[in-house]
Amino acid sequence: MKSTVLVLALALGLGACQKSTVDPQLPAPDFAVDFDKDFALHYRQQAFLPGTGSRELTIQLEDLNTTYCPEGLQCAVGPSAWPVLAITDAQGQSQQLRLPDGPQRSALGAWLDTTSIRANGRRYLLTYTVWDIDKQPEKGKMPALQDWALWFNVTKTPR
Repeated sequence: MKSTVLVLALALGLGACQKSTVDPQLPAPDFAVDFDKDFALHYRQQAFLPGTGSRELTIQLEDLNTTYCPEGLQCAVGPSAWPVLAITDAQGQSQQLRLPDGPQRSALGAWLDTTSIRANGRRYLLTYTVWDIDKQPEKGKMPALQDWALWFNVTKTPR
């Protein structure tokens, strides 16, 4: 009798388990882009500048500070995304840039933040223009960091 109950309990236990596959979210592929061109970075993705010739800058979206109000909730703060960038020059020297560099701007302007980067013996102007969410989350859920796209533009300043 005990063995029958044990077998029945084991069968029910195994039958109750559902096998599900979880697709790990692969990081977005790195890419090359020219100066003065808008480009989007996703979490942990890198952009190499310029798109042709020798690489002057590598910009990686290293971390992301976000606010988001899931559908159906009342929130005091609307959605926003503020990046932490790792910037590496042609000699391999890295610096971390946390935006906003100054006071936070509202999304009503033409850009969210802009700052000067010193690398390779010159200055570059980095403009953070806008953020977007590629994949809207399910109701009541927060978007994954990989679902945020942050748009930038990098300009070489005259020497």
